[in-house]
Amino acid sequence: MIRNSLAVAWKDLLIVLKDKGALAVYFLMPLLFASLLGMAFGNAGSDETTIEIAALVVNQDNGAYGQMLADGLVGTELLVVEELSDATLADERVAGGEAAAALVIPTGFSQKIDAGEPVEITIIKDPAQQEAASIVAGITNQAMAEIGMLGELRFGIHAVLAQAPEYDQAPPELVQAYEAQTLGVMWTQVQQMRQSPVIAVSDEAVEGAEELQPWDPITYYIPSFTVAFAFFLIGQMAKTLLQEKEEGTLRRLMSSPMPRGAVIGGKILAYMIVVFLQVIVLFSAGYALFKMPLGESPLAFLGLTVALALASASLGMLLGALCRSSKQADQMGMVLGFVLLALGGSIFPLFRAPGFMGILSRMTPSAWGIEGYMGLVADGWTLAETAPNILALLGFAVVFFGIAVWRFKFQE
Repeated sequence: MIRNSLAVAWKDLLIVLKDKGALAVYFLMPLLFASLLGMAFGNAGSDETTIEIAALVVNQDNGAYGQMLADGLVGTELLVVEELSDATLADERVAGGEAAAALVIPTGFSQKIDAGEPVEITIIKDPAQQEAASIVAGITNQAMAEIGMLGELRFGIHAVLAQAPEYDQAPPELVQAYEAQTLGVMWTQVQQMRQSPVIAVSDEAVEGAEELQPWDPITYYIPSFTVAFAFFLIGQMAKTLLQEKEEGTLRRLMSSPMPRGAVIGGKILAYMIVVFLQVIVLFSAGYALFKMPLGESPLAFLGLTVALALASASLGMLLGALCRSSKQADQMGMVLGFVLLALGGSIFPLFRAPGFMGILSRMTPSAWGIEGYMGLVADGWTLAETAPNILALLGFAVVFFGIAVWRFKFQE
């Protein structure tokens, strides 16, 4: 029986592979749609969007704080900073659009901070790049706040120690060392308080609501369109089945010594293989082109793919049992494919929606397949976490297959 099933599967598989137009629909179109939507709604193939803003720094200060500010701006990933020695040249280059802004650190910057005196720096902005210049100004203000706090602590320590009677008689090296040590202790305490604040603010979702994590468009659209186009096979399967029935080929198969179960099993196996190939090709392309993760549980991935293939093939059998002609099966298969694409959540994850639409979406096998694959590749689901989706797809397959066997007439 196994040999007979394999022979029938091979015959049906060759029929599918000979149709080049259908192969383009099953393999190229889902990859094209997923790529376009993924790149439209997110930066495909990378973890975050990279923004680079050109900025200039003119450090006219010879002290530690001026160098600290310049080094801080140079080390900022968001900025591409070039250091110049001439403020006039920096002004000209900003005016020429070569940089969004230029920061000029004045002479005596560090001395004034140490003395606790007011000090200001100059930011030259390009009017044509207001948004970028504002970002440079914001980063500078943040850096200045850190330096200002450090300067205030140092000035305060110096002012307190200067009140001690023995301060004037102490060696300058000893005074500097003690002030530096005290500053280090206090600054360490400040950093610890920032990491463990006395008053902490936490956020949480509304009671009873599930807080969903942000999703990478590629890890959603590759699985979603893979599942969607797996169910576009149902029209082809039903059409082929009914064509054989119309041409008398199926009747001759049934009248041969070959068991009826071998014929049905072979046809289901052929289209399961096509679904397997779809999943392998599309997920491999997602990994190669967009660095999409493939999950941490190969066993769960295999189980979900088997269940998806069974559900798709069984639905194809059901469609063949309910349609009266191969033409009708082809048309109904296309319509049903688009319905499952939309309702199952291939464009938008309706299965996560609350209320009626979420319930309606979960009544489709597509929703369980998409959620399962997305959980594997995006959230690192284990076999146990994927098991409900696998069982749901197997349940759909059993129901589809049972109705198909009940309704299908092998002979008119």
